[in-house]
Amino acid sequence: MSDFEMGSINAFKEVFPNLKQKGCHFHFSQCIWRRIQQIEYMAQKYISDSTFSLQVRLLLALAYVPENHVIDVFEELIDSQYYTDNENILRPLIDYFEDTWIGRPMGRRKGRRLPKYSISLWNCYESANTLLPRTNNAVEGWHKGFSSLLGAYHPTIWRFIDVLKEQQYLSEIKRQQFIAGAKSFNQKKIYKNCSEKIRSITSSYNTNDNINYLKGIAYNLSLQM
Repeated sequence: MSDFEMGSINAFKEVFPNLKQKGCHFHFSQCIWRRIQQIEYMAQKYISDSTFSLQVRLLLALAYVPENHVIDVFEELIDSQYYTDNENILRPLIDYFEDTWIGRPMGRRKGRRLPKYSISLWNCYESANTLLPRTNNAVEGWHKGFSSLLGAYHPTIWRFIDVLKEQQYLSEIKRQQFIAGAKSFNQKKIYKNCSEKIRSITSSYNTNDNINYLKGIAYNLSLQM
């Protein structure tokens, strides 16, 4: 799992050509929020207008649509009443989303160009259904904790080795506890509950009511401000 830096994405493909690469959903939402901040007045409207905020998060919720349905659901979304009624406001964001995540239409019935990031990279429908991690926050949290133990940006090699030994010792204790039947580390309850709510929605996905499906997901999402 990676962020959306092209350098790291390309490096992963080169080193691990046979593995499926997934993007971090947290970083996906950050990318969208950064773009919103670049569009005049949109960030303020997002903060002050709850209806607008929900409708924007429907774009974020597309990550929870089965990969082969994403484009069809996206097209249904931008043809929905709210999006057509507010096209003058939403158009810059829609253009960005097409260029970056969906692909620009090539013309009538000609499909779409390849987006900057493939749908398979940012789609997390399968991960949500199986309660697999959708972000790399746990890894980044470990790195932050490890850095704090080092106590310096540029520790000596001896300090670095000592901290590695401490981490190895703690990891071995946790492994033995797990073998003995102890409960593993749990997500914070609020995140666990959110994941379970999303899974209950994704597990019942059907194509009969796509907009309400997106809304159900969007109520459980937030943009990373």
